[in-house]
Amino acid sequence: MPLQYKLYHRLEEEHQGTITSLAFSSHGTFLAVGSLDGKLSLWSTLSGRKLHVVVTGSNAVLSIIWMMPSENHLLCGLANGVVISIHIDDCVTVMGFTAHSSSPVEYLAVMDCIVVTGACLEVFLWNHEGTAKWTQLAQILPPLSISVNHESKVIVTSLAWARTKYSERTLLVAYLHHGILLWDAIKVKMAHFVYVKTLVGSMSVSRDGNVLVVSNVTTGFDIYHLNDSSLDGSMLQPSNGMLVPVAFIHGGQAILGGSPCGKVQIWDSTDRSLLGTLMHDTKDVVLSIAAHVESREDRFLIATGTCALEGRRGYVQLWHAVEVEDVGECRLCLVCFHSPLEFKRLQTVIPMVS
Repeated sequence: MPLQYKLYHRLEEEHQGTITSLAFSSHGTFLAVGSLDGKLSLWSTLSGRKLHVVVTGSNAVLSIIWMMPSENHLLCGLANGVVISIHIDDCVTVMGFTAHSSSPVEYLAVMDCIVVTGACLEVFLWNHEGTAKWTQLAQILPPLSISVNHESKVIVTSLAWARTKYSERTLLVAYLHHGILLWDAIKVKMAHFVYVKTLVGSMSVSRDGNVLVVSNVTTGFDIYHLNDSSLDGSMLQPSNGMLVPVAFIHGGQAILGGSPCGKVQIWDSTDRSLLGTLMHDTKDVVLSIAAHVESREDRFLIATGTCALEGRRGYVQLWHAVEVEDVGECRLCLVCFHSPLEFKRLQTVIPMVS
């Protein structure tokens, strides 16, 4: 029986500012939401009920990541350069340390106990064992400038861990003007560099470590092969100069992209065909996205967060995949697919809604 994404919760009563970051816990039980208003909120994905709120004062929450496979431990990067570690049991315990002395922590990535923090041009690797112990392992220097970018600022726009042909522990660091660097965390050195002719507003790597999708800040999203850095197609969606997020979902079979105009779209990663659209208001700018698959329970989730613009609060829409008996009667703008557990090729089974 086909499944389709359907809006089932709108989380909007907590945050005043732009939603900056979204992250599902390891089993999809919780959704963590960060905002420019200096709050981190934690929600039940089943009930849509708010469970906890952590207030950081005037320091915006810019990045969130869960310490997998834990369902009660997450990290947040703040605008003042601090990383806070949050444990949620009978009570909420918050501890923090200054990771970057003068730059906001906009990006986080984790593999086992190695945490990576990205702040403007700085990228640091940390060993995080236990609640409060942080040991700096390395600093990754940006790639050398060339003639086309030597006057441009070095700005990190994405971090991601992957297993690639270069290393079992490859860290990918995307820079707005300076391409994508692949760092071998085992040999502690640069393993490869992907030169990208466009800007890189965001980046995601496929589960098998062979394919990259890049948000190019102008025309939409581009797909590259990591083996030879070759371009292998694009999905057109004007970005209006914004750092629109992009992510592989469904085991790499589909691509989810944010939107400057309220239309969060999903594409087939193989033929780049548009599979569906998750609708916000046309005035909404969606610059935060997250997705989760819980194959044991056949559960598929997407979260989309908006900017606070023109007096409007930032809010989050939570989508889940539901079974549909008669897709011909469906009038919602959703995406449908079959055989979720086996990640078969996604199929569009309903028309787009204008």
